[in-house]
Amino acid sequence: MHPRGVARPMTPAARGAAVRRFLRALRIVHPFPTLLNVAATGALAFVAAGGAPPPGLLARLLLVMLLAQCAIGVTNDCCDRDLDAATKPWKPIPAGLVRPATAGALAVALAAAACALAATLGAGGFALAALGLSCGLAYDLWLKRTPFSAVPFMIAIPTLPLWVWTVLGEWRPALWWLLPLGAPIGLALHLANTLPDIDTDASQEVRGLAHRLGAARSMAAGWAAFGGALVLSAAIAPLVNYDLALYVPAALAGTACLAASVLAYALRRDAFALQFGFGLLGAGSAVVAVGWLASVSGR
Repeated sequence: MHPRGVARPMTPAARGAAVRRFLRALRIVHPFPTLLNVAATGALAFVAAGGAPPPGLLARLLLVMLLAQCAIGVTNDCCDRDLDAATKPWKPIPAGLVRPATAGALAVALAAAACALAATLGAGGFALAALGLSCGLAYDLWLKRTPFSAVPFMIAIPTLPLWVWTVLGEWRPALWWLLPLGAPIGLALHLANTLPDIDTDASQEVRGLAHRLGAARSMAAGWAAFGGALVLSAAIAPLVNYDLALYVPAALAGTACLAASVLAYALRRDAFALQFGFGLLGAGSAVVAVGWLASVSGR
């Protein structure tokens, strides 16, 4: 027997249950997209530096991105808790794994920590990091349910490489082309990401851009936006002086991903095809971005 007031040691089964509960609660930070953005930041840093960037600077870049993306993910779950209770009851807040007040405090702390660390990256680095964080928070708090739901994505997508190149001191005029190239890619990714949940969201009166356009027009607009970015990247070749050995394979891979996304939906008109299509556009965007940036970085 254990003396009164002394906690009993946890059994292996109880420890296992506690670990599973913690891992389920951890989903509030949206681990997959968060780590994907951290990995993208690291990859871009190596491209910008033309090799390994300074370790301390790289660590701060990665940590700022990690904190900012966690803050955006937690804020998203706070704002969507009523929607999730109806459509995704397994998520941490509706499942009772995280209290709304705790989640709100965590989001504020993560955002504050991201800004404090970003302030060590110079004025330009701080401003661009704050812009990217603001895009995510503005989407969560206000814009998701409005016709302007795509705007944060259209701003944030080109902001990421601009931030990395600025922090590493590798800025060059050709990077201004990221604004007209990145905006349509951001639009395409937003529409493709919304499509798998468009019906359940609409049933809960979510009225973002994709919901207002409808599934068919959203798909067409997303494909057209992505294709338009590819065409523009080719059209500006005489102005940017690409390293064609790097640009051409990336552009071809992006084109293949777009074609596969269209084909997947043509063959299988269901939620799986929509989710698969989003994955293809996401992969294509990453390949095109890295290839394009690498092709102009040495010029």
